[in-house]
Amino acid sequence: MSATLESANQQLWQAKLLEQGLEQLGQAMLIVSSRGEVVFSSKAAESILAADRGLKLKDSQLVADLAADNKRLQDAVDAAIKEQGACNVFNVYVHRNDYVRPISLTISKMSKNDQERRHGHHVLILIKDLNLNQEFWADRLKDEYRLSPREVQCVSLLSEGRDLKDVAELMGIGIETVRQYMKNIYKKMGVHKQHELVSLALEYRRNR
Repeated sequence: MSATLESANQQLWQAKLLEQGLEQLGQAMLIVSSRGEVVFSSKAAESILAADRGLKLKDSQLVADLAADNKRLQDAVDAAIKEQGACNVFNVYVHRNDYVRPISLTISKMSKNDQERRHGHHVLILIKDLNLNQEFWADRLKDEYRLSPREVQCVSLLSEGRDLKDVAELMGIGIETVRQYMKNIYKKMGVHKQHELVSLALEYRRNR
C-alpha cells in the first residue's frame, strides 16, 4: 500500500470516528465550505433542518426563514469565511413562530494554512435548539415581575441583541407599540434604560 493511500485511509477512518462521536453526543453540527456550501451535517443537524424550525438548506446553502435572521446568518458565515473583523466566533439566533425559545447558532472559522486560505476558510456551525432545552428563565422573569406574555417576548428578543425595529417585525406589531411595552417593562422591572433591562434579562438567562 502506498504512503498516499495509507494516509487517505487513515483520514477516512478518523472522519468516521468523529462522525460516530458526534452522533453519540447528539451534537447538531454543520461544516460550510469556503464557497458557502454545506459539505457536512451531523444527524442531529439533519433532524433540525428536516423539522422546519426556521432553518433549511437551499441550493446547498444554510438559510433562515425570517429575512432579518437570514441577513445576520449570511453576514456571519461570510465574515468567518473571509476572516473579517476581530471576532472569530459569531452567535446568531434564528426564530420561528415560537420566538421565545429560538435556535442558537455558534459560527466559527476553521483555520487553514497560508497556502490553502487564499480561497477563504471553511466554517463550523454548532446548532442548539433552545426550545428543546426547556429554558425556564423567561417563566421566572414573568412570574417575578408580573410581565404579560407579550412583554416577556419583547424582553427575550431584546436580550438577544435585537433592536426595536427587529422586535416590532418579529412580534408583528408597530414600533410605537414596542416602545409602549418597554415603558411598562421598565416600570415593572425597576429599570430606566434599555441596557439595564438587557443586563437584568441576561442574568436570568445565565442563571436559568
